[in-house]
Amino acid sequence: MDVSVIVPVYNNELYLKKCIDSLLNQDTKYKYEIIAINDGSTDKSLEILKSYGKKIIVIDKENTGPGDTRNVGIKRARGKYIMFADSDDYVTNNFIDKMLSTLIKEKADIVICDFYRVINDKIFHQNKGKAGTYYKGKINEVLLMEFHSVNKIFKKEYFNNLLYPKGMFFEDVAFIPKLLLKADKIVKIDDPLYYYRYNEKGTTNVINFTNYDLYTATNMLEEDFCNNGYKDEIEYLYINGILVDLLIKIIKSKDPKKQEKFEKIRKEIIDKYPKWYKNKYIKRFKITKRLYLYCLKKNYYKIINKVFSR
Repeated sequence: MDVSVIVPVYNNELYLKKCIDSLLNQDTKYKYEIIAINDGSTDKSLEILKSYGKKIIVIDKENTGPGDTRNVGIKRARGKYIMFADSDDYVTNNFIDKMLSTLIKEKADIVICDFYRVINDKIFHQNKGKAGTYYKGKINEVLLMEFHSVNKIFKKEYFNNLLYPKGMFFEDVAFIPKLLLKADKIVKIDDPLYYYRYNEKGTTNVINFTNYDLYTATNMLEEDFCNNGYKDEIEYLYINGILVDLLIKIIKSKDPKKQEKFEKIRKEIIDKYPKWYKNKYIKRFKITKRLYLYCLKKNYYKIINKVFSR
């Protein structure tokens, strides 16, 4: 078996069939298996999965969250390589072939592709970082790319003694960088091979501090980044992920309790990185985001609330 494609499934009856069909209709010379893990769905997701018979491997289990569900798939996988797909997304018909052919040709450990973002049936090409070849100790650019599981292929051996954290919704952020840091060679290609469906009501877009654990996930990376010489990169993740994206979402929520809790997080970050505003990657931001950071540095919260919460 060349490739195992792992698909965690939770209450996605609306899009699930399109996802599985796109994986079954791959134009490839490689032998692959599809492992779909039903994570305690309460809709018709399990029924849809079972309708495929022996075409796919179906595992049914109680709900334990996306990280633990991916782990179940990894332990079941027979492939030499591992890929992931989310059950509300879909892929191009050369997804497997292009990714694995590139990995073999380049003798790489991980290959990363671009993807299409699907928003209300409109499709946009998302460039997920600079194409190129990156070697161990020099993956700075890779660590600035978003840490999705789904637009990558990995050697299965990289998962030995390393599994996704349980009970987190940002399990990708806490886990994928650990694989990237282990790799000797990573190749990024420009080809958009994956259709990522944006859901504004999805877990990672709903501000609820009982499950919005991006800050916790970033904290879990800090030691590994610093030990490997990537202090600027972890500082950037705190700036872009927490001080920008998370704060703006909290401002939009207009919830004083959430804003109060975020203020504690903001102070923790600034205490650790008092010169965060001098991070070398800030110059890559668009002028609006740099203006936002200037207001944040100066504590101009009235301007932030009035302008940037839109």
